[in-house]
Amino acid sequence: MKKIVLSLLVMGVSMSLVGCGSNKSSEEKSTDSSIEQTTEDTSAKEAEKMNQLAEKLEEQGVDIKSYGNYLSLIREKGIDYDYFEMTFTFASSRREILDVRLTLKGNIDGKEKDGLIYEVSKGRMVESSGDNTDIDALAEVLKSIDCSDKDLVEFAQWYHYDNK
Repeated sequence: MKKIVLSLLVMGVSMSLVGCGSNKSSEEKSTDSSIEQTTEDTSAKEAEKMNQLAEKLEEQGVDIKSYGNYLSLIREKGIDYDYFEMTFTFASSRREILDVRLTLKGNIDGKEKDGLIYEVSKGRMVESSGDNTDIDALAEVLKSIDCSDKDLVEFAQWYHYDNK
């Protein structure tokens, strides 16, 4: 009788240990699955946001052209807006924007003005320390396309690196 009770006790303890182990692994699987789902949701939301920004830019007459380590946003002169060309230069060895060149045309003669150079620091476009730069001209262009410099930097990085 003692042997039967002892064997039932050992069997019960071993079954509960096996049950605890299986429960833990399914919790780990559940956690891994939710992390993957969250990552997919976040990247899908980001892609949707960036696609909407691309459509918004195109509606405002901005052409987006990518070639090599360059991404250009070009808008020809029209009735409602002025010409500009904004070119983002990307590093080939690391994920970063080296500089942003903004070219405008004069309203009277229609000739291109000297290019304005901006740097990217902490996700924002800032004046370049040693180059021709004009933050007011940048602000005017950003206002005309209804976009912040931060959003435009994010868009350029997404378009160049992730929009495949």
